[in-house]
Amino acid sequence: MVEFPNKIKEIQEKVKSNGIVINRVPNKTKEDFIAIANEEFEGDYGMLLKTMADAFFELRYLKLTFFENLNYKLDNILEIVSQTEQKEKPEKKKLNLLSGRQIEVKGGKQNE
Repeated sequence: MVEFPNKIKEIQEKVKSNGIVINRVPNKTKEDFIAIANEEFEGDYGMLLKTMADAFFELRYLKLTFFENLNYKLDNILEIVSQTEQKEKPEKKKLNLLSGRQIEVKGGKQNE
């Protein structure tokens, strides 16, 4: 039969090996953390920390995915705009001279 005090020590050693100590936490953050742990997780700081870590990684993944898609869509939009601008530019008219030289016609009216 296992003695009760020895069992407590064994449990304390297991908890201590999995524990974490966090220093330099602002008072307001610490109070909020403790309040959330008490309200949502019955004082289980570890479960709150795990939930917060899961939420952080999920948010980071969503942000990366969103901005990758946004960059892809912006690239497509810029490509469409540049193609449209190229189509809208009027071709410059060139006049071929007998000497083989070409000159640009900038405007004016042609005689018919």
